[in-house]
Amino acid sequence: MKKVFFIATSLFFSLSVLSQKKLNTDDLIGYWVPNKESTKLFFWKDVDNVLQTQELSEISGEELHLISMNVKKTHILIKTIFIENNWVVESKYVLINKNTIKCIVTGDSDDEIIYTKIK
Repeated sequence: MKKVFFIATSLFFSLSVLSQKKLNTDDLIGYWVPNKESTKLFFWKDVDNVLQTQELSEISGEELHLISMNVKKTHILIKTIFIENNWVVESKYVLINKNTIKCIVTGDSDDEIIYTKIK
C-alpha cells in the first residue's frame, strides 16, 4: 500500500512540475493590453539582448517606475511604484500562451489581470 501511495504521489508531483512550461522571454516581446482598466504593458530586448519593460497607466498615461524585474524559469516578477499615488506593487506575469499573459498583482493593490498581445 505504501508503494502505491508513493508511486501515485511521485507521478502527481512529476506531472505538475512538467506542466510548468519554461518561460521564453522572446514570446513576451510586444505591446499588451489588459482585460480591464489597468496599465498598458510593453516588453522588448535592448542591444545587449536583455529583457526590458514599461507600464503606462491607462487613465493618466503616466509611466509606472520600475523598482525591480526578476526573470524566473516559469514567470517574471516585476515591482513598480506609481508616483501619482505612491503605490508599490509586485506583479507576477505568467505566459499562458503566445498571446495571453496572466498577471497577479499584490501590494498596495491586489488584482488579477489578463493581458492580450496586440503587436
